[in-house]
Amino acid sequence: MLTEVKERLHSLGISVSSEPSNVDEVIIKFSIEKVTNHIKNQTNLSEIPTGLKEIAIDMVVGEYLFSKKSMGLLNIDSLDFGLIEKQVQDGDTNVTFAVEASSTPEAQFNAFIQYLRHDEVDFIRYRVLIW
Repeated sequence: MLTEVKERLHSLGISVSSEPSNVDEVIIKFSIEKVTNHIKNQTNLSEIPTGLKEIAIDMVVGEYLFSKKSMGLLNIDSLDFGLIEKQVQDGDTNVTFAVEASSTPEAQFNAFIQYLRHDEVDFIRYRVLIW
């Protein structure tokens, strides 16, 4: 899962050093263990189901970004939020993506982290009862 997490981070424009003793690597490995154990505990399964693989990767990325930001090691000013549109109109169809007029880059970033960390509603399909 480590490779997939690094690829997902790279696809989001976030570079991660590949040095084994790097802080990024330690945070990612810890996040993988945390998310893996959380999903196993919520579903009562011994491994993550195939259908939750992508969700687990996003959750790890969310945990990684949240940890880095909380520790002050992530500079969100360097991230580009320019592609986030407030409104899209096609003919008479109008779709608004961001409702807050005062959305700061940090608020947008926090909302993105919350999205990546997911709601546990995705686990319901895989939950197993234990007696």
